[in-house]
Formats: sequence, structure tokens, C-alpha cells
Amino acid sequence: MKALWQAPGAVARDVRKIISEEKPAAATTVLTVLDRLAKKGLVYRRREGRRYKFFPALSQEEFERDVTRSILEGLMEQESRPILSTFVDLVSHDEDLLDELEAMVRRKRR
Repeated sequence: MKALWQAPGAVARDVRKIISEEKPAAATTVLTVLDRLAKKGLVYRRREGRRYKFFPALSQEEFERDVTRSILEGLMEQESRPILSTFVDLVSHDEDLLDELEAMVRRKRR
């Protein structure tokens, strides 16, 4: 996904180049992953000539929000007090974050 956020409309070869800067990847692996992402609706592709150009279906912010929400929903199916307590502990070192959290809670209560 990072490669497509960097270069929306990239062909698989270009995606592979971007990915390979961090970790070598086989061309077939890149194509397989892009196809799977397309089937899941995270990526869409447009045929141009004999190749496909790939585009992210979500912005990085939207993607991160959806992943975070999914993880938290799974955690909240359990007892939620320890999760909430841990979250507050994690943000408690930053007064601005605590203020923002408090403001968000106030807005939700309205």
C-alpha cells in the first residue's frame, strides 16, 4: 500500500522497484499481492494497453483509521476496562493528547 500511496497509478514493475528498496520482492509475489488487494477492494486497477495501473482505493489516513477501528472493535469484544485503562496510560505522558481525548469524550456525550 505504501508504494501505491507514493506512486498512485504505478504498474506492477514500478511497485516492485519501490518495495525492493527496502526488501527484495519477486515480480510474481508483487502481482499476487496486488491482485489480492484488488479483490479485497483496497486497490483498484485500470488496464492501459497490455498492463494494469494500480491505484489505492483509500488514502493512507482512511486505511489506518479502518485498520485501527477493526483492531479496537476486536479488542472491545472482550472486557473493555483494561483496554481503556491501557490506552489512557499510553497517552497520559502528553498533556495535549489528554486534553484532546477529554474533548473528544465531551463531544460524544452531547
